[in-house]
Amino acid sequence: MRISEDLLRKLASLAETDRTVFSAYIETAGNWDKVDVLIEKEIKRITPLLNKNESEYFDVSLSLMKDYINSKSSKGYNGPGLAFFADIGADFTQGVELSVAPQKSFFALDNEAIIAPLAFELDEYEPVGVIMADASGARILVVAGKIIDDAQSMRAKIHHLCKVGGWSQMRYQRRRGKQVKHFSKEIASAVDKIFTDEKIKRILLAGRDQILKSIENELSQKWQNSVIGRIAWDLDAGDDEFLRKVSPIFEKAEREQEKNVVGEFNAEIRKNGLAVAGMENTKTALEYGQVDTLLLEIGLAKEIVEELTSLSETNSSHVEFVQRNNEILSKFDGIGAILRYKIN
Repeated sequence: MRISEDLLRKLASLAETDRTVFSAYIETAGNWDKVDVLIEKEIKRITPLLNKNESEYFDVSLSLMKDYINSKSSKGYNGPGLAFFADIGADFTQGVELSVAPQKSFFALDNEAIIAPLAFELDEYEPVGVIMADASGARILVVAGKIIDDAQSMRAKIHHLCKVGGWSQMRYQRRRGKQVKHFSKEIASAVDKIFTDEKIKRILLAGRDQILKSIENELSQKWQNSVIGRIAWDLDAGDDEFLRKVSPIFEKAEREQEKNVVGEFNAEIRKNGLAVAGMENTKTALEYGQVDTLLLEIGLAKEIVEELTSLSETNSSHVEFVQRNNEILSKFDGIGAILRYKIN
């Protein structure tokens, strides 16, 4: 499973009265020997801290996690990292494929799932829908961090730009134009379903100019408005090279979104409108379900980030992580929120 808002809300709902909810974040990158070393290290670190009841939950959770890891290993998983969660009392387990390696690998047994790293990853490496196309065919991708998921591939039946037999060039161009339009409609139809199901908010176009223009014209207005960039690309080029080329585009889009959110927050704060600032006011607004978007500056204490993120996901609020030393948010200790409504 990939990270999603639905997953975060499910994990945020896990709550026990004792320390029995297990969370694990593991850097993998195909190095399973390193994973085995990490498991043994974390067992030695955590076990002395647990009472008998907690130890039993920990052992069962570890066994389930090892089964999940062995399954990923046997299937050739070579992504950057995995997360795993278990609440034995609720009969719940969930493995997650991470888009990037976790900043730190660790295990935890607590009364809630540790979800702040997932929320951070979902915000900073939000999945982007990619339409990659040239005269040979198309790929519809979902890209997040270092992960590329092929949602669908298509072959195209489009003649190359040359005369064929005794056809006039004008007749040939008309036929080729019809082929391009038909192919573009087919792609646009597939994109609408795939990107809607994946809840995609940003689209990148990659390929040859004429094909891309035709495809973009066939997209609905919603998807046209979601395009964040266009690049020249060949379908036979490597995915690693593609990730290197598009990473700056994705980074720019994320910083632009962050700028817009902080700008909206600042405007509401200045007019005493739909925003609150600081730890106390923001936490209270979260507890009352008022928050639409929680803003957290990167670098805050982990305990604060976890508490506010968990409250946010429980109430279906979006979490926006803001770069350190933000001129606006830093005035309020790096914490603020845009509200759905105010309470007098």
